[in-house]
Amino acid sequence: MPSLTGNRRGVRPFWSWDALIYAVVALLAWLTFGRGEDSPATAAQIIQMRLWFIASLLAYLLAFQVSVGRYFFQRPAGPVLVPVASFLLLALLLGAIGEFASVWAMLPLHLLWLGLAALRQSVARRLTPPLRLGMTSRPTDDLLRHLPPHRLEYAPITPHEPQSLHQIDALIIAAEEPRPLQTRALAHAQLMNIPIITQRTLEEELLGKVSLDSIDEGWLQRSAFQSTYQQVKRFLDVTATLLALPLLLPLMAVVAAVVYFNSGRPVLFWQERVGQDGQAFQLVKFRTMTRDSERSGPAFAKSGDQRVTPVGAFLRKFRLDELPQFWNVLRGEMSIIGPRPEQWAFVAEFEESIPLYTTRHWVRPGITGWAQVNQGYTDSVGQTTEKLQYDFFYVKYCSLSLDALIVWKTILTILTGFGSR
Repeated sequence: MPSLTGNRRGVRPFWSWDALIYAVVALLAWLTFGRGEDSPATAAQIIQMRLWFIASLLAYLLAFQVSVGRYFFQRPAGPVLVPVASFLLLALLLGAIGEFASVWAMLPLHLLWLGLAALRQSVARRLTPPLRLGMTSRPTDDLLRHLPPHRLEYAPITPHEPQSLHQIDALIIAAEEPRPLQTRALAHAQLMNIPIITQRTLEEELLGKVSLDSIDEGWLQRSAFQSTYQQVKRFLDVTATLLALPLLLPLMAVVAAVVYFNSGRPVLFWQERVGQDGQAFQLVKFRTMTRDSERSGPAFAKSGDQRVTPVGAFLRKFRLDELPQFWNVLRGEMSIIGPRPEQWAFVAEFEESIPLYTTRHWVRPGITGWAQVNQGYTDSVGQTTEKLQYDFFYVKYCSLSLDALIVWKTILTILTGFGSR
């Protein structure tokens, strides 16, 4: 996907600000972890300090992936993402060696880091001019309506006047434009090293989804998904799950006890779902509904659904009922990130009403995904059609940078309970 990182005109870099903030936080971390009160640092403190540096560097790498793959419709979240991701990664690493007390000792430092990063981001937004998107013809009213104010700006250009291209950050080409006019604009833009983006791609980036009208039999090629990233992603799934187990297992034990004392057995709910390549598997989650919830057959969970228990509503709101699915991840049936797996009954119905629905099964289903962080859960065929557009977007643009963005948005979703049923 096109990125304008490094192509902005007249935009001052803010990496020096990030470096200064990191230096201050690293010094405070050293004062917290790196030395004793009246003696040199112990071996345990040195290990904790090293883990902090590893977590913070991995967090910066994650933020870098988000910023490099940043889309037009997304506000840059890198500076704020770093302290949050660093704290979560540090919690995983310290939890893996049994140093849970040290996690809370570092919380004030990361809150300070978060405040400094938020201030830096606020100032940077005020000083950064909007992206100027050059178009040889006036965009549609629908496209203009989705251009975020203060971040994107429409700039009409004339191909016969190449100097007008000097004032834009990217050239938007509409497929319906006359070929000679389009060729002239393309030639000038290529000479000036200006990024060239089709209007359809811009619309997909603005909305974060792919219109079903633009999909035909030749739109997707299965071979495009046999990339090395899918293999790397599987490694990341397993590694992240194993590192998280010291924190996940105690949390799941608490949730299991709450479910048991609230509504009895069974604590876990097993259900057949459709996975990658249309293969069936048994998805597991904490039971959040009454025992006879599917007495009348499969049905969408709706807002205020009477089948959901009071405790179940809380678990669903903060996605705690999904925790056992890390077992499915370890078994290779799911990924941490991907389209949500559906029941067979719904898949059969959607295949009849939604074109090329099954292409969403070209990647592993996920515990969280692009549709979940943008739309939430669905409870009708109409909402599922919209969700499929988000799924197509993920299938089309699946990458480490997009996964990093989904991780960040998932954290916000869990904190806010967005889209629960």
